Amino acid sequence: MNNSSECQSCGMTIDSGIYCTYCTDEAGQLQPFEERYERMLQWAFSENPDVPKNVVEKETRAYMRKMPAWRDHPKLQPHTGEEG
Repeated sequence: MNNSSECQSCGMTIDSGIYCTYCTDEAGQLQPFEERYERMLQWAFSENPDVPKNVVEKETRAYMRKMPAWRDHPKLQPHTGEEG
């Protein structure tokens, strides 16, 4: 029986808690949105170096919208567009 769950920020498999070590700071708190978004972009670019930047950014935002930690974040809402 497997007792692992998923990080609510990035979806990585974890054994305990709600966030993985990559998504938290030294105190175990969720990193700020801007930091986490940039790190997720870096990872996505490393995995898909030939995909255009705008596509990777769009896909990263779409993925983050599905994650419990970020789904209601104002910077991920469709209506924010060019306003922010």
